[in-house]
This record gives sequence, C-alpha cells and structure tokens, in this order.
Amino acid sequence: MLNSIATLGPEGTFSELATKKYLKTKQLNLNIKYYHSIKKTLAAVGHETEFAVLPIENFSEGFVNPVLDFLVTADLYICAQLLLPIQFSLVSHGEKIEQISRIYTQFVAKGQCSDYLEELPAMDFVSTESNTEALKSIALEPNSAAVIPTHLLKAHKFPFTIENITDYQDNQTRFLLLSSRPNTDYNGCSADYKTSIIVLFEKDHPGYLESILHKISTQNINLTSIVSRPTRKTFGKYHFFIDLEGHQEDQGIKAALRDIQTKFKVKILGSYLSAT
Repeated sequence: MLNSIATLGPEGTFSELATKKYLKTKQLNLNIKYYHSIKKTLAAVGHETEFAVLPIENFSEGFVNPVLDFLVTADLYICAQLLLPIQFSLVSHGEKIEQISRIYTQFVAKGQCSDYLEELPAMDFVSTESNTEALKSIALEPNSAAVIPTHLLKAHKFPFTIENITDYQDNQTRFLLLSSRPNTDYNGCSADYKTSIIVLFEKDHPGYLESILHKISTQNINLTSIVSRPTRKTFGKYHFFIDLEGHQEDQGIKAALRDIQTKFKVKILGSYLSAT
C-alpha cells in the first residue's frame, strides 16, 4: 500500500497522464494501480494504495460531482493539485466521415467537445466509462468513431483523424492528489497555498450562506470557488465546498475557520500548493 497510487484506468486516460506528471515532478517511484470508476479509485485510498489522483474541475465543464460527493463522508485529504491541458480528437478505422454512424465517447469528453459533435450529421452516441474504452470499442467497427485524448495519437494510427475538436483550445482540467493522511508540507509562505473546506449542512436558517461568506470576507480572505452539492436527504439542503487563498496556518484563515465552526460543522480537506 505504501508504494502505490490509485488512478482512473485503464492506461491512456488523462488521470494516468496527470499521475505520471505528478510522480515525475516529485521524483517519486510509486506503483500505479488502475480502477475502472471514480468511486473505486477513491475507496482504494488508505486500504489498497497510499494516494489517488483524480480530476476535480474542468475549465469549461466545472466540478466533477462524484468526487465532491465522496469527500463529504470519506476520511480523505487534499495534498496537492496540478493542471493538465486537455485536448480531444475524433478517430475512426473508416476513411470518411460519411461512413460513420456511431460515436463512442466518455460523457465528460462529449461535454467538452459538444460544439463540434453537434454539427455532425445524425449519429448514434454510445457512452463509455473511459476514453480508453471508447478507443477499444471501435476496433472491429469501421463505421464507428471514438472521441479520444489527442495524446493517444502518438501510439495509434487511424485512416480517419480530426485533431483537437475540443470546444476551447486552452481547455484544462484540475487534478487532486488525495491521501488518508493530511498534508503537512508547508514552505511558510501562505500566499503559495490554497485551503479547501466543506461546510456540512446541519440546520437551515435565514442568512445561512451569507453568514459563512461574511466570516471569510471579514478576515480579508479571497474565496476562489464555492460550489453546492445536495445532501441527498431532502430538497433544498446543500453542503458547500469552498476554496480559499492561503494556508490554514495563516492567522486570518485560522480566525475565519474558528468563527465558522461556532455555528457550522466544517470539514477541512487540507492546504496545498496552488497549481500553476
């Protein structure tokens, strides 16, 4: 367990690419273990692996909700984040677009390439668990195509290829390194860090969200993102995921968290270096 890291498989996914980038940057020699779903990848941490790398937010599509929902109850901490450029291409073993009647695509990839895909003639879209699965699905179907990560073109050749069909050319995804142990690395400069928290819903009252935000702004802390997720117990009740600029050891963030915790249940996911 101590020498392995979980990620969303199979090989060839952006999650694997992000994992390898992190290991190379940190000069770590950890065994990569692949899991076929986000939930199984997260559940492996602390039991089968020491860490996991998974996407948390895309440049155009927003947050990855299954990861957010898992973090509500899991004993996991954010130890690092990294940004990865994301580009997709359309490939087929056929030779012309007119021969294609079916497209295999992972649902997230479809959302990030919607402008291009919606302009195609009527197609049968088949959803897959991963981009690699989409690639494998067209092996014996010359009348089908797949949306795949552009970096996979280095290892595969196709009679028909349209590169970089992504809606936004600067498309990026933010990945998190998660662990069952909190991150203790701190270089002493709070400005280099982000802190992530969850304000867990307990009892609703007027000014609920405003009260939380006021305690943050009073300490002059920059809030970089806030997203709500339903509690799944009743309509209209939400947990709030909040990212703050600075380290939790900073006096301002300490004071804000202390004030918020007087009225709300707060889960601190950790402080970690901001991605560049």
